[in-house]
Amino acid sequence: MDTTGRGVLDTPQVRGMTISYAAMLLLLAILIPLSPAFAEPCNKPAARSKIAETLPLASEQRPVNITFRTHADGVKLSLGLKSKYPDDMTIILQHDFEQLNIKDDRFEVLLRLMGNRERLTVPFNAIKAFWDKSDLKCSDG
Repeated sequence: MDTTGRGVLDTPQVRGMTISYAAMLLLLAILIPLSPAFAEPCNKPAARSKIAETLPLASEQRPVNITFRTHADGVKLSLGLKSKYPDDMTIILQHDFEQLNIKDDRFEVLLRLMGNRERLTVPFNAIKAFWDKSDLKCSDG
């Protein structure tokens, strides 16, 4: 390495590795909202309202992903699912679901999982993360 006037080493030039400041900011602007650390907490009233508004839109063209605590108060699911998912479970409402009922404090849905029909009741306060399409709407980290 060459030295400059005051004994400071020049940094070597690396080809193809320069990213402009604007490109770096654009990349951060895209990635930060996708990060769970920057998503609104799911236990806030505004997030619960978004969840309740978005759930009826779940369809083949608009998948909705929900991660919830299986041991939270009010969660109802089969013993088999509870033993398989003792902490958290993620469901995708896209193809194999029926009878989606949305209440003030929870939603209920009939899912087809590996050939079995499973009725789930999930209170909104049990939800840890919620995505509409691929947009993270809320996350408890």
